[in-house]
Amino acid sequence: MKIDKSLFHPDYKPEPYWWEAARPGEDHAADLPATTEILIVGSGYAGLSAGLELAREGRDVAIVDSEAFGFGASSRNGGGLSGGVNIGKGLSGGPGQKLSAEERAIQEQLLRESAASLSLVETLIERESIACHYERKGRYLGAFTPEHFKSFKAKSELLNRVTDAQSTVIGPDEQRAEIASDFYHGGMVIPKSGKLHPALFHKGLLDAAHRAGATLCAHTKVTAITGQAGDFTVKTTRGDCRAEQVIVATNGYTGELTPGLRKRLIPVLSHIIMTEELPRDLAASLIPQGRTISETPRVLNYYRMAPGDRRMMFGGRPRFTDVGADVTAALLHRNMTDRFPQLKDARITHSWSGHVAFTYDFLPHLGREAGLHYCMGCNGSGVGMLTYLGYQVARRIVQGGALDSAYANRELPRVPMPFYSGNPWFLPIVGGYYRFRDTLDRRFTG
Repeated sequence: MKIDKSLFHPDYKPEPYWWEAARPGEDHAADLPATTEILIVGSGYAGLSAGLELAREGRDVAIVDSEAFGFGASSRNGGGLSGGVNIGKGLSGGPGQKLSAEERAIQEQLLRESAASLSLVETLIERESIACHYERKGRYLGAFTPEHFKSFKAKSELLNRVTDAQSTVIGPDEQRAEIASDFYHGGMVIPKSGKLHPALFHKGLLDAAHRAGATLCAHTKVTAITGQAGDFTVKTTRGDCRAEQVIVATNGYTGELTPGLRKRLIPVLSHIIMTEELPRDLAASLIPQGRTISETPRVLNYYRMAPGDRRMMFGGRPRFTDVGADVTAALLHRNMTDRFPQLKDARITHSWSGHVAFTYDFLPHLGREAGLHYCMGCNGSGVGMLTYLGYQVARRIVQGGALDSAYANRELPRVPMPFYSGNPWFLPIVGGYYRFRDTLDRRFTG
């Protein structure tokens, strides 16, 4: 692919824009203890949330990461908090799908807990004084086709009844109040959603876990876990540690350490660009209510204004292979200008990617595997859901195994692909098919 070099600012960097304010580092890094009550593998939102809650409860907890703290998706995502909008497609109650009374009760409980993730994040930000540019400005879900728009009324009514989302549906003739674009066929406004600076939120959780007494061990790769619940030996590149309980919180970076979990997750690269500072009037006109924007196609994009409201952050999955930051930047810029032609001259200052983990049922999960606790499968809603699931795993341990959560002990299904062991070889094929279907839907129902 030939890349137009004029798309890139002279100061362009193929790394996360968020690192300008909070670069992954060695803050509070400690030596691995010989023993601990609870060891957590992974220092993203889930691991830090679990570690913080456990430490506050007086438990002896160590959090280890194979990289610098904040190197993974927790400092690479879009910073959106959906507040319960996204749940598994298998329980969506979509057109033609009838749910049993039991399935509907489960769906509603999952929705309520998803909405609770927003409240938890807000509580943590306030209680721990985390300065991360948090704003509850809401979300706008754009209908990619008229058929998608037809489903919004029922979805809005469900969200409002179950979670008090305060959502409203607006037609295409009204959406200019939300977005300076005619790309969508109407949309849904969900005020109870938020946005933040993801790397600063991560740093705030890291600092809070340190203050609470958690031991934090960067560059400590776990190579093996042996034993059983109550007496695990965790082998790492920096020595061994004995732990009574282990939490695996690796999400999109789950590897050979836990092959049983790896076979149940599909790691997908999500790509993001950031523009240079835009003229003040232009920037203010793009998303006048300050919402985070998402949309309804199978292969979607998501975007928002960055803190300061002068830069556009635009993300998506323009390729299902790692083709390099420059190529994905050019593709995302094209998608951005499809929605905002007025940004054709906006140059890119940063381009980056990170792994998110999808599950076959499109639901986040927490549970136990071979005696290990786990929480993972954010499906693109990691800021809120992984923070929430990490907290819930901690509560399960504190409460001696009891946990009143619809996410607890739901079976984490295997990915039904031949010989699948965690390498998503099929993504380019499936992704290309989904993109083709989106093109057909747009062309023939638009």
